[in-house]
Amino acid sequence: MNYNNKTSRQCIWAILTSAITISASAAPLNILEFKKNQLNTIEQMQICKQLKPLCDQTGQLRSLKTPDHKLWLLKNDRIAIFHPSQSGLKLDGQWQLPLVVGNTNDDDPSFIFPKLFPMTQTRYAIAVIAPFSEMYSGGGASIERASFYELLEQGKTQRFITDYPFSFTRMIRACFSEQDYATSKGNCHDEDGLSLDIRPIKPMLWQFRYHYHLDVSPVSDSVEKSYKGSRNLNIDLNQVPQQPNIPHDWNYAGQG
Repeated sequence: MNYNNKTSRQCIWAILTSAITISASAAPLNILEFKKNQLNTIEQMQICKQLKPLCDQTGQLRSLKTPDHKLWLLKNDRIAIFHPSQSGLKLDGQWQLPLVVGNTNDDDPSFIFPKLFPMTQTRYAIAVIAPFSEMYSGGGASIERASFYELLEQGKTQRFITDYPFSFTRMIRACFSEQDYATSKGNCHDEDGLSLDIRPIKPMLWQFRYHYHLDVSPVSDSVEKSYKGSRNLNIDLNQVPQQPNIPHDWNYAGQG
């Protein structure tokens, strides 16, 4: 009787696993967000028993679940993945990403963007963001560049996008006299900025949606006019351009 019960449970588990696999293969490609405070006490105990160094690190643990019901974890520069089993969560793999400070500025360390990017139904990538800022007389800029790494087996990674524009905001002083301040309508800076939205279209094809805006002060000596622009770029992940095809002003990487 016990043998039959055990066999029945194994059959049910095999059927469920097969159903999960079929469902995952048909699922759309969606970017998933690592979120805080998603794990229950039992999950945390099972994770820390197998991956104590990750739990011992300071920092907030984030997690998400993919359509195949696997559990992904993010903490500082580390990624880990677990799969569900009859006896609980089992460690599948782990990665440590290269977080290099791009501008030798300790105040702006690189970080893993807390989202998981699907390349196919079974291949995933992570973005490492390199931020830096610059200040100059009457203005400044905050800039983020992104490099994308595919997460391979045995803890290996493969970078396939390097130093792409991810976002920036910039201000340049426009008011220099009392008359400028009086006629500026409260806008004494030329300001522009860039943002990026990524959408997976199909396996190995992403769409990069860049959005740019320029707001010119009424007293600016710039010949430019205020405007908003956008550009959608389909990026073949098998043949990624060295840089995206966007206007030079949109691809601001700092004065240096």
